[in-house]
Amino acid sequence: LLSNHAPSPRTLVDILHDTAARYPDAAAIDDGTVQLTYSEVIGDIRAGSRWLAARGIGRGDRVGIRMPSGSCALYLAILSVLAAGAAYVPVDADDPDERAELVFTEAGVAGVITESGLRRGPGSSRGWTAAAPQVADDAWIIFTSGSTGTPKGVAVSHRNAAAFVDAENPAA
Repeated sequence: LLSNHAPSPRTLVDILHDTAARYPDAAAIDDGTVQLTYSEVIGDIRAGSRWLAARGIGRGDRVGIRMPSGSCALYLAILSVLAAGAAYVPVDADDPDERAELVFTEAGVAGVITESGLRRGPGSSRGWTAAAPQVADDAWIIFTSGSTGTPKGVAVSHRNAAAFVDAENPAA
């Protein structure tokens, strides 16, 4: 009954850009050491997505991210992957290496971002150019242990992730 009041489908990157346009000087990321405004975050993720593109990462690819939780670098890595049109596949930095390799192999990641940089992943790139994601594109793939104990991936699309943000904060 209220579907005509729902926001138009959009991506998480659209939400970030809309928020940055409204509040360019507001704090966007504060990890206790580093503080960045929305305009600084936009500049950093544009540079990050270009850096990924120069290394063959583009729209539709999957990129593993294995960095310590809560750091500014982690958030910028995630946002740069999204801005390049790729989906990120997180693995906690403290997880065993065997779990990380299993998840990254199952997801077919083209690359893995760590604190040391980007390394080649067990998967391959689709060969597409880095570009803004579309609403149907995957934003991330999260792995759960599953009922058998073997990790299983569940993809979340930009449309669904953005709809959740919109539902939680109608002003977003």
